[in-house]
Order: sequence, then C-alpha cells, then structure tokens
Amino acid sequence: MFMGTPTISPSPVESAAMQQTNWEAVRRQFRLSTDYIHLASSQFIASHPEPVRLAIEAYRDEIDLNPVQCTLANENKQAQRVREAAAGYLGMQDPNQIALTDSTTMGLGLLYMGLTLTKDQEIVAPEDDYYSHLEAIRMCARRTGASYRHFKLYDDLNTVTVDNIISAVMGAITDKTRVVGLSWVHSNTGLKLPIRHIGEEIEKLNQSRDEQAKVIFIVDGVHGFGIETETFAELKCDFLVAGTHKWLYGPRGTGIIAGRDQAWQLIDPVIPTFTEVMGDVIQHKQRPERMTGKQMTPGGFHSLEHRWALTDAFKFVNSIGKEQIKERVHALNRYCKERLQRMDHVTLHTPVSERLSAGIIAFEVDGYSTKQTVAHLLSHHIVCTAAPYYISYARFTPGIYNTNEEIDEALRVISDMKK
Repeated sequence: MFMGTPTISPSPVESAAMQQTNWEAVRRQFRLSTDYIHLASSQFIASHPEPVRLAIEAYRDEIDLNPVQCTLANENKQAQRVREAAAGYLGMQDPNQIALTDSTTMGLGLLYMGLTLTKDQEIVAPEDDYYSHLEAIRMCARRTGASYRHFKLYDDLNTVTVDNIISAVMGAITDKTRVVGLSWVHSNTGLKLPIRHIGEEIEKLNQSRDEQAKVIFIVDGVHGFGIETETFAELKCDFLVAGTHKWLYGPRGTGIIAGRDQAWQLIDPVIPTFTEVMGDVIQHKQRPERMTGKQMTPGGFHSLEHRWALTDAFKFVNSIGKEQIKERVHALNRYCKERLQRMDHVTLHTPVSERLSAGIIAFEVDGYSTKQTVAHLLSHHIVCTAAPYYISYARFTPGIYNTNEEIDEALRVISDMKK
C-alpha cells in the first residue's frame, strides 16, 4: 500500500485506511501529461502505471533478445500466472475458469459466438446497452436462429431504483429466454445495475427450470471491474466479461472472461487455443472432457509482453487496496456529481446514489451539443469523452490519479459556459 500524508483533505465518510493512502504517490505512478487534466482515460484506455510499464519493458526486452526460446519457455507459464492473479482478485478458487482475451468486445464475441441456442429460444438485453454487447447478441441470434429482444430498463433515470431495475429485468424474462445479457455499469449514463440481486433472482427462477432451459446470465463488467469490490461468486452471474485496460489500469489490449464451471460446459471454442490442449490434439490424445476458461483462451501470438504484465497490474491495484480504490473513485465522483447537480445550466444524467453509479459521470450543458462541450473543455486542456451512443452525453470519469483540485478546475470551466 502507498502510505503517507494525503494531499487531498478526505471527506468525513472516508475510512481510516483510505485517509492513510498517499494518493499523490499513486498519482506519480502514471506518466500523464501535466499539460492536461485527464478526466477520461480511466474509462477509455488507461495510462500504464509504473509497475506495469516496467514489466512490459522487461518482458519486451527478454522476448527481443531470444524470441523463440523466450516464448516457448514462458507462453503458457506466464499466462497461467495471469489467470492466478485474476482469480485471486475475483476470489475464485480455480484459475482455469478464467479465459484471457484482448478486450471486453473480444470476450463478448467469444461467448455469444460459442453459445448453442435453438430457434425457440431467445436472448434479452436492455435497449440502451452498449454497441459491442448488442452486436454480439445480434450475431449469435443470426448464427443460431434464436431470437433476441430488447427491453426498457427504466422509465426515468432521475427516479429509478434498485427494485425498479430488478423488476424490469425479471419482467423481461419469458419461458423462451435462454440468455440475459446486462452491463454492470452503463457507459452512456453511468447507471450501475444491481447485478448481485438480479443474479439471485435468476438463480431462484432457474430452480424450477429444466437444465436445457435455465437462464444463462452474461455480464459486461468492464466499468465495474477495478472499482467495485464484489467477488465473482458474489455477483451471481454465469460469465463476467471485462477488459483490463480501463479501471484496472492494466496493459492495453488485455481482458478476461470469468465463468462458472457449469456455464463453461455450454460454450464451444470459437478460436483454437494454444494452451496444453494444442499439444494433446497434435499427438492425437483425448481432448479434455470438460470445457474451461483456459481452453477458451484464443490461440495465436498476442502482444505477449502486455499479456504477461497483466499480473503486475493486479499486483498494483492490490498494493493500494480494493476497498481504498472503491472509496476513492466513489468519493471523487460524488464530489463532482454534487457540484454539477447544483449548476442550473447543466443536466446530470448519472444517478447521484452510489448504489446506482460507479465511476462514470454523464452530463449536458445548456446551449452546447455534446461535441461542442467536449471541444470546449479540451480547449481548456481538460480531457473528457463523448459517449458513443445514438443519444450521446459528455462524460467525466475521475480515477485514482485525479484530485479534487482537478475536478474544481473542470467545474469552473463548465460554470463559465453558462449563457
């Protein structure tokens, strides 16, 4: 843990452990340009912290010196170290239930294209879910002949409750429903779903269903993973898909799929694996009887130095502490949201409640399009993003390297935008 005197006065709700965390020391791990206030990259694509950056460089040097011998000696060994680190972070006993991918999008594609569905089954998902998730569902339906259906998750974001969301999801499930696909945190509004409670309700429903009709619960978890502290078991989903180059601050081009043992048996590999199964197949040996995340890991040569350094990203966040990171991100977001909410020329599109939000803040400024808002902020050296949706909002995503002072400066610019 980074210890020392905090540079930001902690709010009264922060724990003693968080107050002891030296966030300036954390901040110094990132080589972010001091010419800008970076209120976007945690949610978009991360800057590598020093331990990750050094690990990538060390692995790259090792590979460059002797690429063949280094790869042969380390490819499976280092990949297994990554699985073990991911399993430890997620509280999973078996690291082989984790597949390694290059991104959330790849993970979703692998799962949905590996599902076997029938023409009388369906997939349901919210109508405003992210493009990658909805496209993976559409392609799965086209391939299998199954149907897919979108449903409305809420009527009014300003009044939505946990119970409203649970009711909307469970109300969308019919006798035909085989798969429910949800995003833990919506990247257009920052709405955080009560995944654990939904998973518990789906488990209850599945108790009365035949094995071939049980609902498979798939979660795009990328904007909760690295902020929230639930273990995989606590989330109560069948699959959790996440890129690790966002809130976990891992190497760019890395990701995971965590799955239940029983759920992996419902998936067929889409891309041949380079794990030990490859050797068994070449030698005409029997394939493993049970599918695992390890076998679902796509083969081919990847950016090995990045993949192997993912172990160091898990070490980095663990050195700070999961609870401390959660409190820090939520505190910064709360600080920003409460002040945006007081501006009468700003519309906040993210719930203030921490039960319903995490690290994404979506907003509009009166008299400015989203594109104009992003450009105006950038002209003041403040980096934010526009959500890639049909209805697009500007987004701030304060992360562990940001400060209240940076947020104050961004809010000052927004305050001056009042016409």
